[in-house]
Amino acid sequence: MSIKKEVARWLRKYGGPLGKVVAAGSWLWEHKDDVLSYLDEPRTLEELQEAATRPPKKGYENHHIAEQTAARDDGFDEDRINGRDNVVRIPRLKHQEINGWYGRKNPEFGGKPPREHLRGRTWEERISMGHRALREHGALKP
Repeated sequence: MSIKKEVARWLRKYGGPLGKVVAAGSWLWEHKDDVLSYLDEPRTLEELQEAATRPPKKGYENHHIAEQTAARDDGFDEDRINGRDNVVRIPRLKHQEINGWYGRKNPEFGGKPPREHLRGRTWEERISMGHRALREHGALKP
């Protein structure tokens, strides 16, 4: 998985249109959908939310802006957790990066991972953190 991400990052940075051809025609053929989706430019929140209402597309996954398990553990209701406002469709590799970020210790949060920092916080704080994660990982337009 990390090799796919590194190749995708390299192609995004240096490949331009040629990067898409190289990715599609190389040994990454099996994972081309993940790599090509990773090259997507950031989208608006509305575009990401709308995409989540359409049939699945290879290389993409639905992502909960406010993490669903943590929100469920803190007692938020399923309608809010799985509501249209909380679900977006983003590239699979960016989704994995965001999930990893939520689990890594962060000095900004007193050495706690963002997921732990958010325990007991409001829905608005969770959404704000989710938007930040989407922006920092290149899925959401600034």
